[in-house]
Amino acid sequence: MKAEEFIIEGRSHPIIVVDVQPEYCNHTAVCEKIIKFVVNQTGPVLMFVNAENMGLTGDTVNDIVYWWEETAGLEYNKKEDEYVSNIDWSRFKIVDKGYGYLRSWMDNGVSAGAIIRVIRAMYSNRISDSRDFEDIDPELLPKLVGSEWDAWMYHEPIITNWTSIAQLKQFSGAYIVGGGRNECLREVELLMNAFNISYKRIDNLVY
Repeated sequence: MKAEEFIIEGRSHPIIVVDVQPEYCNHTAVCEKIIKFVVNQTGPVLMFVNAENMGLTGDTVNDIVYWWEETAGLEYNKKEDEYVSNIDWSRFKIVDKGYGYLRSWMDNGVSAGAIIRVIRAMYSNRISDSRDFEDIDPELLPKLVGSEWDAWMYHEPIITNWTSIAQLKQFSGAYIVGGGRNECLREVELLMNAFNISYKRIDNLVY
């Protein structure tokens, strides 16, 4: 889906934004387009960032907010004699999600189908760390993965407590933008796929 097509559905459509922040966007021109697209909408925004909670980037949530405001363009308020943001932050839910909760499996080439089967079984068994299958049934994880199974998977977990399924369901049908295409953004998509939560990726607003 291209950004221009959103006009058909109006400006109030919900949006999920992944990792549009200074540390990832210094050399990525598409980020400015993403910010201006999101700011031009009126619907709710679920904004995933990788910030201070995990200490894995130099960004803080405040840094990211200020950078968005500068990128979107500040407006001069003559009455207050200062430049102010034109972003309505009341539309935004910012989640500091951390990093890499599905990535070890993704980076090792495990199929989306196997990852989704494991995620669904985790929720059925009320666990958020795939290593906990060893306490439930040591044979269950290999059965779920099938022919792709390898022993390293016992020690490289899938973790799902970085967001809630209830929260993602509130954004069913949302546009999804940001990055990385095969990294953090793909993690969000896989989790949504596991629970049949629909979304529309805007390809020219993904890095």
